[in-house]
Amino acid sequence: MKGKHSITAFYMEMLVLIVVFVGVILTLTRMFALSKEQSSQARVLTRAVVLAENAAELVGEADGLEEIVERLGDTGEFRVELSWDESEDFVESEIQVYWLDGAEPVYTLRTGAFTGGGEE
Repeated sequence: MKGKHSITAFYMEMLVLIVVFVGVILTLTRMFALSKEQSSQARVLTRAVVLAENAAELVGEADGLEEIVERLGDTGEFRVELSWDESEDFVESEIQVYWLDGAEPVYTLRTGAFTGGGEE
């Protein structure tokens, strides 16, 4: 009788161990899937920030909105929208970067630059 009881206990322990392993595997699989999604989102955001920074640098150098668009070039999967508000020696600009025809911008940057002033 004792031998049968120990075999049953062994099977129960193995069953519990298998259930624990399956739980750990499912949890780790979910975590890796979420981390891959977050990595993709971070990659998109980083690229959008770089595009916005490039456009902001061009605001200070360019003579107008058309020149910025021309110098910015092909942005791939991203769409960059610029606003240009010039008053005397100062230009204000808002740069919005969209990804894959999205309705909401991935990143928005407001910047300003002096275009002259101090020159005599």
